[in-house]
Amino acid sequence: MAKTSNKKELILTSAYRVFKENGLEDTRVSQIVKEAGIAQGTFYLYYNSKMDVLPDLAQQIISNYTQYLEEHGDIEAGLDYNLRLAIDRIFEANQEDRTIPSIVYAGITRSGDIDKWDLIYRPLYDLVANYLEAAKKNGEIGTDISANYYSEFIISLIESTARGLILFQQSPEEIEKYKEELSSFILNAVYWTPVKVI
Repeated sequence: MAKTSNKKELILTSAYRVFKENGLEDTRVSQIVKEAGIAQGTFYLYYNSKMDVLPDLAQQIISNYTQYLEEHGDIEAGLDYNLRLAIDRIFEANQEDRTIPSIVYAGITRSGDIDKWDLIYRPLYDLVANYLEAAKKNGEIGTDISANYYSEFIISLIESTARGLILFQQSPEEIEKYKEELSSFILNAVYWTPVKVI
């Protein structure tokens, strides 16, 4: 079983490199298997096409965010601390690798695997929801908010802002300002008592 896992990991690592170098449109399965040093038939034991690789790549990216927050987060430190940690990590990951997140998200959309989004993101959403629940108990934020919904809003906002800054090629100083304002915006949103729309 370890061998199977290793081959799949090898395919994913190679696909990551080839997608990064060539982009989604110009990547071929033949290039991925050449990079991996495996037979093309081996690729098809795990995936039907290059597009089928994309959800697993997305899962790796999101798992890296979650793992980082689990290792460095501290629920006792409060929402502000953990929120800033999430913003820093997601911004940093997008700045380090400016092509892969966009390729993965575009690829999932095009491949019709939207239904996998929740499965891929659920551990990260749940972690942020735990931060929000702890903040509600500590009186840091309003008790009326839904931690589950707000966790999705927060992650979507952080990711879309981080990706937007890549497109507009902001300076490091401007990126820091965006991070500060984004943190303030989210904290203000959760401090408020929501008005229910009827």
